Amino acid sequence: MTDYLTEQEQIELLKNWIKQYGPPILLGIVVVLIAVAGWRYWQAYNDRTLTHASGVYDEMLTVRAQNNTESTLVQADKLLNHYPNTPYGQIAALMLARNAVINKNYPEAEKQLKWVIKHSNIASMRQIARLRLARLYVAQTNPEAALKILHKTDESSFLGLIDEVRGDAYLVMKNTDAAQQAYRQALQELPNAEIVRPLLQMKYDNLSSV
Repeated sequence: MTDYLTEQEQIELLKNWIKQYGPPILLGIVVVLIAVAGWRYWQAYNDRTLTHASGVYDEMLTVRAQNNTESTLVQADKLLNHYPNTPYGQIAALMLARNAVINKNYPEAEKQLKWVIKHSNIASMRQIARLRLARLYVAQTNPEAALKILHKTDESSFLGLIDEVRGDAYLVMKNTDAAQQAYRQALQELPNAEIVRPLLQMKYDNLSSV
């Protein structure tokens, strides 16, 4: 149709089209541009954050290798407080929990492990925290809490270790049948468990001889 319009008529037609449809289209373009710019800013921010967190993490490993516990804890606190949403911050929380257990500060260890379970977006990280918290509960003769925290599985590749800790919890409860069954499952789920986890094999054998 435009082939039969004069140049002026085509210009007027274009003006009318822009007047009618231009604002929504321009708005859409602006929204897309803002979204792209926001995404690029977020990516750049994440990259900078990970780079800074990585530097602090490397420093933490350096002072840890020097057996400088005080400086290690300072760097771990820095990671946890300034970079909590990064894997480095979550690893720092696990390290702080471990140090708390060594110092018999069990409430602090529980706090750090629960924080990882609640905030980490990495399934294996959450599962490690669950296992450590369950072991802590077993050591405190609180097997019910251990079984409760292990009720949810974040990472199926940890099933063997999960069942072993369940067996420990049942053993504390003096439920030897359930403990033996859990240990048996753990042995089946862990490849070469009798070699890589000799203590697990020993636990199972001891119950089998009862």
